[in-house]
Amino acid sequence: MISSLYIHIPFCLQKCDYCDFFSKPHSGKIPDAYVEALIREAAFYGQKYGIECWKTIYLGGGTPGLLTAGQISYLLEKLSSRITSGTSEITMEMNPESVTKEKILAAQKSGITRLSLGIQSLNDRALKAVNRHCTSSKAKESLALIKENWKGRLNLDAIAGLPDQNQEAFLASLREIISYNPEHLSMYTLTVEEGTPLHKKIEDGTIEFDFDEADEQWLKGRELLESQGYVQYEVSNFSKPGKESRHNMTYWMQEDYVGIGAGASGTIYGKETERWTNTRDIEKYTAYWNGRLDDEKASPREMETIDLETREFEFIMMGLRTTRGINSARYEKLFSTVSPWKGNLALRLGKKSGVWNQFTLENLTSEKTEDDGSITYSLNHQGLMFLNKFLIELL
Repeated sequence: MISSLYIHIPFCLQKCDYCDFFSKPHSGKIPDAYVEALIREAAFYGQKYGIECWKTIYLGGGTPGLLTAGQISYLLEKLSSRITSGTSEITMEMNPESVTKEKILAAQKSGITRLSLGIQSLNDRALKAVNRHCTSSKAKESLALIKENWKGRLNLDAIAGLPDQNQEAFLASLREIISYNPEHLSMYTLTVEEGTPLHKKIEDGTIEFDFDEADEQWLKGRELLESQGYVQYEVSNFSKPGKESRHNMTYWMQEDYVGIGAGASGTIYGKETERWTNTRDIEKYTAYWNGRLDDEKASPREMETIDLETREFEFIMMGLRTTRGINSARYEKLFSTVSPWKGNLALRLGKKSGVWNQFTLENLTSEKTEDDGSITYSLNHQGLMFLNKFLIELL
């Protein structure tokens, strides 16, 4: 079989106030023992599931850019037995403050095909407001270094609605980000997650945040991106034609992926869908994978079996995030036993008198008849803005 591979590097120089992802503040070199644990865990799943090829690989975090050039080369070398001509994309996230020429060249030489940089904003007031470690000048320095030395694809991230960043400032920042000509751009509206320092600051009035203003900034940002030739192919993702993130499509299209590293999750689909989430205890994770590997039951992770009904809803939820949408023939093949719809996607969505019909009357949907007679259902350009509303009503 083939599977995608996600590698979690749970270390950051400093956590931003809005961040809800699992990572730990860390200065200095990432322990070699953690890299060894990643290699051993990847080999374990490769053997367990008979994986012949990593279809895509994604090094995320945290800050994978904190790996040294030597660690980047070593990690990819040890994964190379399952990196074949069928491996279509290898992505590595970097934060601007961790970019060096040496790391760029090491990534390129190791076979990484795509860099993803969390720029977020080139406005220093906005960066400071969310306690972001990187300044705009450092981000521009890193982007110039990449432009000079990197030959692969580039993704840049931007966030609409950051505090101390009005619409004019956001659009000015976005224009400057676009000027570096990334093939792909991920643009998010700031999400205020409970438990984060940002949430606390908004709750106690230290920082002002306007949800409507954030949404308006995102919409204006979308207009700007599309005017520059970027195509929205998912709720928060835009690319030049044919330059979509193949790894992320793995998640949205319910394809197998192995997740390794402390805090990582993986899902293998089949008659019984297996999903696991690794411990967030980095020391415990590292000790297990560098120690006894003969007792899988002792592995520091939580395992669960996803029932068909849950997978069915995830199929709709994830598929409708994309402009590609969901196909009736694939739905029938996968979910013909799920009651009461029995593989009938039109019935499931409420095409005649339910939610889909309502959204269609409001011009928020799209339907395409394929060559085999099946129908692909998707939310249109405007409809994607109401995905959450659609899913809530569908439930």
